[in-house]
Amino acid sequence: MKKTLFLITTILFTSLSFSQADQDEVQLMQSLYGMEKKDIVAEFVELNESQKTTFWLLYDEYELKRKELGKQKFNLLFNYVNDYGEIKPQDADKFMKEVIPLRNKTDKLTDTYYKKIKAKTDPVVAMQFYQIENYLSDYIRLELLEELYTTKNQ
Repeated sequence: MKKTLFLITTILFTSLSFSQADQDEVQLMQSLYGMEKKDIVAEFVELNESQKTTFWLLYDEYELKRKELGKQKFNLLFNYVNDYGEIKPQDADKFMKEVIPLRNKTDKLTDTYYKKIKAKTDPVVAMQFYQIENYLSDYIRLELLEELYTTKNQ
């Protein structure tokens, strides 16, 4: 379970500072996920020719910031998975005191870029960006929770 969850979180979120070999492998997985994600976004968000350059510049800027938050998420998940089944009340509280603000930062980042994209393109494009980002984020959360639940009940 720990191995599976570790792999999922690595692919979905970001990399940690491991040894150079591990770092290269994680970066490769992250870049592959990033390309797949960008393809999904490109299919979902309907852009006209005049919006493409502006949207993708803002999207790339957003992704850089989102990946930084992803590093923090990954660190938290990595620690959580390592301690799974042995978490004490004080550890759970400490974990949640880090998770909740981080989720709020992630939501705020998406909200901020919704507004930027709306101002530079149009409200429909911004809405589509917002929808696909939230869908992907929720999907990842659901997959991780499902993996934890499944493993816990084995």
